[in-house]
Amino acid sequence: MREYIRPSRALLTVLCATTLVAAACGKKADDTALTADSALGRDLAMAARDSTVQPELKDVPAAPPSSPAPARPRPRPTTPAPRPAPPTTSTPSTPAPRPAEVVTGTVAAGTTLSFASNSKVCTNTNNAGDKFTADLSASVPASNGVTIPAGAVGTFEITEEKTAKNSNDQTYLRVRLISVQYGGRTYPVESTVQTASTTRVRGASTATDAKKVAGGAIIGAIAGQIIGKDTKGTVIGAAAGAAAGTAAAAATADFETCLNNGSSVVVKLDAPATIRMAASNN
Repeated sequence: MREYIRPSRALLTVLCATTLVAAACGKKADDTALTADSALGRDLAMAARDSTVQPELKDVPAAPPSSPAPARPRPRPTTPAPRPAPPTTSTPSTPAPRPAEVVTGTVAAGTTLSFASNSKVCTNTNNAGDKFTADLSASVPASNGVTIPAGAVGTFEITEEKTAKNSNDQTYLRVRLISVQYGGRTYPVESTVQTASTTRVRGASTATDAKKVAGGAIIGAIAGQIIGKDTKGTVIGAAAGAAAGTAAAAATADFETCLNNGSSVVVKLDAPATIRMAASNN
């Protein structure tokens, strides 16, 4: 039995050797082919690994899906900046003149002002309430360097007038200064007339005087005839009668008071008067 087994082992050894050679030859040929195909060679090499090694399984959390990158905002079209306007050269305007400072002054109470009348005013041609003007004859100083200039116009009012009915009767003309005007402004004043250059004039008409004289002449002629009984006596009587008529006419005539054109009127201020500078800035 041992002898039977030995040849069998020898045979197996030969077969194995033959098989190995063939396998080796085949392997060499395969290696040559595998060398040409690199992909197949890699797969075979992986298959030749130890199959007893079990893969290690681990629970690995799946990677969260990557969030898409936020979209970059599209740049907005920019409006081009407006081009600066070319500099304008403006001519500097002339500054408005500053208003002149108003300067005022006060004329003290008791100050006298002398005027010259601009018209003739009489008791038989004017009535109470009528007004007339007169020019200031000389400038009048006030405080703060202010003055009322010569030529300022004074406005007068007739307050009372009276005509004399005979030579023994009274006639008068009373006036008062109510305002002074100059530089486009009127300043009311309170004053009293001190003096006025008035004249007393006979106011009867020539026709009336002639009648009075004629009547006296007739009376004188009659008286002369009665006295003298001749022409000479009549003439003397007529002359005496004419003289008597003239005297009678003068005694019974009307008399007026007149303020002639250019006559002086002097007034005194009863209260202070505030006035402005008489220059161009008044």
